[in-house]
Amino acid sequence: MKGYIKIKELTLPETIPDLRELNNQVWKKRILFYLLFYYKETDNNEILQIIEREKQKQRAEIETVIKKHILKWFRKNMKFKRDGFILNQEPSSEWGLQGFYDLKFQHSFWNNTESYFAFECKNLGKTKSMTCSKSISEYVYVKEKSREDGGMYRYFIGKYACEMNFGGMIGFIVGKIENPIVALIDKIYSVYDNNLVGKLTKEKIIEKSISGNHNTFDSIHIRQNIKTKKDEEFWLHHILMDFTYSD
Repeated sequence: MKGYIKIKELTLPETIPDLRELNNQVWKKRILFYLLFYYKETDNNEILQIIEREKQKQRAEIETVIKKHILKWFRKNMKFKRDGFILNQEPSSEWGLQGFYDLKFQHSFWNNTESYFAFECKNLGKTKSMTCSKSISEYVYVKEKSREDGGMYRYFIGKYACEMNFGGMIGFIVGKIENPIVALIDKIYSVYDNNLVGKLTKEKIIEKSISGNHNTFDSIHIRQNIKTKKDEEFWLHHILMDFTYSD
């Protein structure tokens, strides 16, 4: 257990009419609570063993096995199930193909499951197959001759969460990286502080944004709504999970 992770549990109402009246902020806070609860309770030694087993394969998919661990934990967690939440990957991703969302949280009474909280997951740090700077770029934004991509960038081009005004990023720290929050924030500023796509706005970056935890921050952006073609405010909630040490 990671005692330094602070979690604030928000109790949901018990009646269906009251649940239907909850706004997005309440649903988001409950989902973010559960993600921090997962990280707080998960034994890093277990994740390290999973990573080491995966490294033995010819083509290691470390990000995939950690996501599977998260899914398994949530599907076994009785509190989460009693709350009535649904957590899925996109159907194609469940069968080993590329899906749209890594993690997608919904609830039957959250706008009749039309609303959701989507998360994109990315590995961070120097590994055998990736440099530290490359992992940060893949998280934030990458432009090459063959592609323009990045976990955050996908939210700003209407690929992710086009019906919502918020989304999430989870960084799995699986390799050596110094000051990951600082490195990410510096990269976000360098890409989005004055960019037409995903431009930072208002407070721009809010550190320790989720219950005061040092491994969290929010970034606030402007993106064009793909339906109305009007600019709108979009919030990204970031959680970093460090799996490089033993508990």
